[in-house]
Amino acid sequence: MTDHINDLVVALLSNDDYLTHIVDSSVEMPWRLKHYRYNGDLLEFLQLADVRLVIVDDEAVSEGDRGWLLGQVHRNLNKATLLYVAGCHSAKNERRARSNGAHYYTVKPIESDELRGVLKGFMNRVIR
Repeated sequence: MTDHINDLVVALLSNDDYLTHIVDSSVEMPWRLKHYRYNGDLLEFLQLADVRLVIVDDEAVSEGDRGWLLGQVHRNLNKATLLYVAGCHSAKNERRARSNGAHYYTVKPIESDELRGVLKGFMNRVIR
């Protein structure tokens, strides 16, 4: 079990209300959700010390900033598990996500039950 049970944070970077709803409905105590939108929240997002699970929706980030953001997440939030949600699949998107440590890669439209299962699986693994 983790030593810092109060530090179980899921950080979501997304402007997508449907994705936000899925994640929010999946997060249960002792976890808490911190939701960020790209417009102005990025610096705070990258300075989170207590994050254990990061979900990046690439539609919330300009194409030119995606590689930079993933690199920053990989370096600054290296204790966190990274889930990447692509607006549309491309080999470039998937390579970029996986080369920056993404543990899970999926493409919209999102299958809600599948994503909930993945989230719960990652959250349970961290608690053990």
